[in-house]
Amino acid sequence: MQVNDAYTPQTPIEGVMHAFTRIGRRLKAKQPGDTIDHSAHVALFVLRCSGALRLSDLAARMELDASTASRHVRALEQLGLVRRSPDPDDGRAFRVELTEQGIEQWESSARRRMELLSTAMDGWSEEDILTFERLMTRFADGVANLTDTPADARWADRGWAAVAPRLRAAPDPERRTDEDFAPGGDPATRENTDKNLESTR
Repeated sequence: MQVNDAYTPQTPIEGVMHAFTRIGRRLKAKQPGDTIDHSAHVALFVLRCSGALRLSDLAARMELDASTASRHVRALEQLGLVRRSPDPDDGRAFRVELTEQGIEQWESSARRRMELLSTAMDGWSEEDILTFERLMTRFADGVANLTDTPADARWADRGWAAVAPRLRAAPDPERRTDEDFAPGGDPATRENTDKNLESTR
């Protein structure tokens, strides 16, 4: 398979590696409308899927050391996207959680990336898209099995299942209420979302 005039992969695996390098570079870059970088987006994703977490747990799920995660939290606090709250299980510790603005920020950023993927597949047949989704899911499972424990995979998968309906809904910002900012958002999905988020912890 020839990628361009300058490069032709010598093996299929080499081609896959090169393709992921190109994809990762593009998706990690700031998109039009973004106000945060990729690392901050990951932190918001973890908190959106998991709910409030201790800093050590947030760092573990981001696969960062505690000091790096702490710097991300401080930066997000300054932007008003996260806040610290007392840990009910340990009065000496605190938990990090999303603010309403943080929830809005992550959902908006996630929608932009979904639109980017949709645009990239413009012109594909439905069969091609379904085949691509099936193979990518299979590949993601294989990569996760290299390092993740079952618990590692569970929090992300269940958390995403909980928040994905809100991304599909694309609510009108003018009609949002305080309840909408809770995990699960609208009443039709809130109960199921709360159960899913609770099971990820």
